[in-house]
Amino acid sequence: MLMKNLKTLFLKTESSQRFSNKLKNRENSYGTMIGKGLTDQTMNSLAERFSSPKTEREYRDRVIFLLASSTGLRAKELVNLRFSSIIESPEGEKIVRYVKKGGSVGYAVILEEILEEVREYHDSCDICSDYFILTLLMKNRKERIPLSTRGLQMIIGNWDVKTAAGKKIHPHSIRHTVGQRIFDQFGSIAAQKILGHTSPNTTSNFYTRPYFNPGNSLLWYQPKQRV
Repeated sequence: MLMKNLKTLFLKTESSQRFSNKLKNRENSYGTMIGKGLTDQTMNSLAERFSSPKTEREYRDRVIFLLASSTGLRAKELVNLRFSSIIESPEGEKIVRYVKKGGSVGYAVILEEILEEVREYHDSCDICSDYFILTLLMKNRKERIPLSTRGLQMIIGNWDVKTAAGKKIHPHSIRHTVGQRIFDQFGSIAAQKILGHTSPNTTSNFYTRPYFNPGNSLLWYQPKQRV
């Protein structure tokens, strides 16, 4: 009887400890994406940099930036986007199917303006492919092939900009930027749909800011007018 009671007490203690650790990990995860995205200034600078493409490299980089910054997709999801995966919603929206992390099917809205940019990239560079993004022609590579995840990482890394925390940019930096912007403006459910998370709680844990800017609400004096 004593052994049974000790075993029950041990199991309750272990269960309580696991629950406590779970709560602690959840609390520590709040706002973990702060600083991992790009500032508005950096995003505007990149948009301006890719605004007037002339070479195939510039067209390709423009399409990569536009797709990444309008969908929030992961690197592997971006490089596997294809025209044959586009369907149309009852409202006429263009939606592309993709394989999410874990193997399930996800859906992302592709703005018609972005799709036109992809078509212009293909037309301007004489590209005939189902894939959105392809490699460049090289001396040792006579045919374009779909861009790899590693290739995308290298391209974005070579844009030579930093995250808000001063780290080198990578594809997930743009994903974090999209996630934070959508979460701030539309809430956790919208951000969850964009990012493909299984639950809006996951999205909230990552993107809830660990601070609040009260603006002028706590400004207790009237700033002097400069003459």
